[in-house]
Amino acid sequence: MERREEESHTVRDEPEGTMHEETRVTRADPAYDDTRVVSSLAPARRTVELIYLLFGIIDGLLFIRLLLKVMAANPDVPFTSFIYGITNFFLVPFKGLLAAWASGRSILEPTVIIAIAVYALIAYVLARIVAITFNRNVMVSQRRGWRRWGPGPD
Repeated sequence: MERREEESHTVRDEPEGTMHEETRVTRADPAYDDTRVVSSLAPARRTVELIYLLFGIIDGLLFIRLLLKVMAANPDVPFTSFIYGITNFFLVPFKGLLAAWASGRSILEPTVIIAIAVYALIAYVLARIVAITFNRNVMVSQRRGWRRWGPGPD
């Protein structure tokens, strides 16, 4: 009896954090149909995504601050003062690390560049710790088949 795989694909269910892999196997006998479903659940995936989202927002705000300072944005504009006010909180551990370079009204703060790199590194380390500690794949396998009862071609 000849056996060949006809179709194999992976389906991801984003809200649940699950992944289903389906493989449909057919044989020369048209009365036989075999489907195997393998599910994988990664409970720590959402936490890792949340860590990357949180630190991505922090790095994005710091990058906007860097651009606004380099382009000499007016600090009296509400958006600029909002960005400076929020990012000052994240720059407190780095205050006084390096001196700012000024050219006219344009200011380059190397401290902000270091802060972006440090926050990205913290995000990566936290995500890896969570993934190593809590990530386990739970595999569930089902096999469904239908075979015509009675004598068939062999």
